[in-house]
Amino acid sequence: MRPRGYWRRIRNALKRLRTALKVPLMHALSALFALGLDRSSCSIDDLADWSPQRILLVRTNRIGDLLCSTPLIAALHRRWPHAEMTLVGGPRNRAVAPLLPYLHRGPEFRRDPWAWMRLVLWLPRQRFDLAVSLCSEMLSGVFIVAASRAPLRMAVYASPRTAPAFNVFAGHYDTHEIRRYWTAARNLGVALQDGPPRPLIELPPNHNEVAEVILRMLDIPEHAIKVGISIPSRADRRHRRRAWPHTELRSVVTGLVSRGIEVVLSPGSRAERAEAERIVQAVPGARLLPETSLSELAAVQRRLDAWIGTSSGLLHLADAVGTPTLMIGTPALARSWAPLGPLHRQVCADDPEHITSRRVIEAVVSLLGEATHRAARAA
Repeated sequence: MRPRGYWRRIRNALKRLRTALKVPLMHALSALFALGLDRSSCSIDDLADWSPQRILLVRTNRIGDLLCSTPLIAALHRRWPHAEMTLVGGPRNRAVAPLLPYLHRGPEFRRDPWAWMRLVLWLPRQRFDLAVSLCSEMLSGVFIVAASRAPLRMAVYASPRTAPAFNVFAGHYDTHEIRRYWTAARNLGVALQDGPPRPLIELPPNHNEVAEVILRMLDIPEHAIKVGISIPSRADRRHRRRAWPHTELRSVVTGLVSRGIEVVLSPGSRAERAEAERIVQAVPGARLLPETSLSELAAVQRRLDAWIGTSSGLLHLADAVGTPTLMIGTPALARSWAPLGPLHRQVCADDPEHITSRRVIEAVVSLLGEATHRAARAA
C-alpha cells in the first residue's frame, strides 16, 4: 500500500523537473529564433524621437489574457497614433479586436504546422518596424516576433526564458496581470485614465441601443437591479478545478431572485448553455442571455449593476466597462487576475467546491450596497 500523499509527491517532483528543463530549453530556442537579428539592447528613452509606421502585436491565448493586455495596446496607439497596428491572435481572443477599432486583424494563429508556415511567409512581407509580444513567457510570441524580422522587438519584461529574442522591454514583472500592463503603459510616457488599473476598450457608438434591445428581449424592467452571472467552464480538468459546483451556482441564482434581483445567465460553450438552461427551468425569474458577440455582451454588461464570475474573459470584460464585479476562485488566481478597485470583491477558497452560496450572496449584496452608496455620493 502506498503511503498517503505518495502520488502527489511524485506529481510535484515531475512538475519541478519539467520547470527546471523548460527554462533553459526555451532560452535556447529564443536565442535560435533570434539568429541574424540585431540584438543590441534599447531603452524606452531611446524611442523618444522614433516614429514607427507599422507595429505588430502578438497574443495567441485567451480572451481574458488579451483584455488584460489592453492598457499597453492603448498606450502604444496613443504614443504613435499614426502607426498601423496589426494583431496576430488566436482563434478565441480575436473576438476582442472589434473593441479595439484602431487594430487591424492579421492571420489567425493556430497550433498546427500550416498556420506556422503561413505566418512565416506572411510576416517578412509586412516590414514591421516594431513587434511586441504581449506575453513575455510564451514561445509562440517569441517565434512570431522573431519571424517578423522587425528591428525592434519588445516584450513587457525580461523573462529568463525568452529574453534573447527581444531588445527592448516596456516594464518589469508584476504578479498581477493587469497592473503589469498598466505599469508598462505608464513607462511609455502615456497618461492613462484616472482610477485603478483595468482593461481599456472602446464600445461601438450604438452600444446603448444594442443593450436596450437585448434587455427588452429578456423582459427586464429598466430600473430593476440587474446582476449577470457567467456560467463557469468545465471543459477540461484545469477549468473544472476552478469552477464552483452547479448546485451552489443554482442556489446563488435562487437566493438573488428571491431578493427581487433580476439575474441574467451568460453561457459560453454549448455545454455551458445547457447548464444555464437547466438553471432557468429550475429557477423561475432567471433569464438566459441569447447568443451575442463580445461587443454586444459588453454593451449589456455596462447596463448591469454587478457581474459574478470565475477568473475568465467575461469577468475582465465587465471590469473594462466599469461594472462592479465579484470574482469566485482560489487565492492564487485572485492575486494574479482579480479586478482592482473599491467596486470589486473576491470570494476565494483553495478548493472552489468549498465556496458556499451564502458567502457569494452576502458578497453580492455588500457589493451592490457599496455601488449604490458611491453613486449617491457622486450625484
